[in-house]
Amino acid sequence: MKQAVTQARIPYLKSHNFLRTWSERQCEICEAEDVRLSFARPAPPVAHGPTKAVPGRAHNDVSPRPKKQEDPYLNTLKAAFKVADAASALSSWLRSPAPPPAPKAVPAPPPAKKVPPFDIQDVPKAMRKLGMPMAAKLQERWFAGAANYSRSADDLRDEIDQNGARYVPAMVDATTIKMEWVLSFTRAKKAFDELILEHLRTPKALEALKVKLALYRNRHDILGWNAANSDFLAFHQKFQFQRIAVNASWGERISQFLDRSITAGGVPDDLTGALGSFNFYAAVRYARFEPSPVGRVAIVTDISVYVRDPYEFSDEQYLGHWSPGHVAVVPSHQVGRGWLNYPVADGSVYEKDSVLYPVTNKDYREWRAKHNQGGDFMIYTDRVNVKLDSPIKVTL
Repeated sequence: MKQAVTQARIPYLKSHNFLRTWSERQCEICEAEDVRLSFARPAPPVAHGPTKAVPGRAHNDVSPRPKKQEDPYLNTLKAAFKVADAASALSSWLRSPAPPPAPKAVPAPPPAKKVPPFDIQDVPKAMRKLGMPMAAKLQERWFAGAANYSRSADDLRDEIDQNGARYVPAMVDATTIKMEWVLSFTRAKKAFDELILEHLRTPKALEALKVKLALYRNRHDILGWNAANSDFLAFHQKFQFQRIAVNASWGERISQFLDRSITAGGVPDDLTGALGSFNFYAAVRYARFEPSPVGRVAIVTDISVYVRDPYEFSDEQYLGHWSPGHVAVVPSHQVGRGWLNYPVADGSVYEKDSVLYPVTNKDYREWRAKHNQGGDFMIYTDRVNVKLDSPIKVTL
């Protein structure tokens, strides 16, 4: 093995899992070719989306092949030959000289030390140790998905896959993430309340309502979910009119943690690990239409609020340095070289959990290319229905 680490020690921030804080440590850069993030472990069985074709007999070919009819006289002759061969072998063995004594066994050399491997599929296990079980569950779902992705931001918005078709139902997850879980995080609940109390009547929101409800102006009333045929994408496209952002993305959070003034700040929690930056969306649940001196008026009395967030790896985002039990942030501004592409070691490279490997979105795309598996999918939460204290009115 080549020299495993450089001599210069550099600072980095490592997760303190019990206290959920960062601690500043010293590490060395590993440049050995055999110290790298592994993609070697076989992909898990496909659990989401179409399974891979298996070569072999067609499924409808189940008829057994007919057995050959055996000749009893031929079998008797074969048995006689076997007895003669056995007798001849026994006679030769009795006449043969005794074998020489076996040489003394030479003790085998001790096995060469190996760096404990770290496969990209170990990241979810590390997430669980970091207190991010939901993030781990979503990532394991991605690994167990059939290969699926969008070729552009527009296709991702419209849930169009690499073949130009609508995402198959298995690539739309509307059951894993619940609004109750999302709202259990203080910053998410704060944004939810702010959306309801402050943002539903902004000029942009009212203009969006006017455009979307104008199509139904001649009706008496409308239930948005029914009008969308209970299709979440159609409901989102036809009736969503306002949103509010929550969180920064994982990469943005990492950039924030590089500020020495907040070194003691918290390690990303499960909400960041699962959804990164995301939006609460508000859509029309129920509206009625009435005449007015200037035309028709839409009166929105009930809205639905939900989260819609793609789980995908389309950009070049750095996701930290990972080991079986920790995540670390290596501040690249410390040196003028692209060493974020290298693992770092905090101790001997042969010790468990000593080496931390850089992980980026690109690594997940390369894993998908290698295994022809790894399914980007769209996350929806359940809809929280809110009856407005004061209805929203827009002239159509």
